[in-house]
Amino acid sequence: MRARPDQAEPRPLLPTKSARGVRGAVPPREALLSTRALLIVLVAIGAAALTAMAPEAAIPIGVGVGVVTLLAQIVKD
Repeated sequence: MRARPDQAEPRPLLPTKSARGVRGAVPPREALLSTRALLIVLVAIGAAALTAMAPEAAIPIGVGVGVVTLLAQIVKD
């Protein structure tokens, strides 16, 4: 007698050891930060350092950071 789909045996959440291959290699994990996110963070840190050294240049630096962020978003799309 067949079991109904809602009464089927539960599947294990983790793959079995045989699914890993001969040497037991683990598939690579995804990076915590994408290259785009890392670029935006580095530009923001650089802008903060420049603004701390030259407060009169804060507005042009802010505009530059905005442009870089916008270009990174365009490249993503």
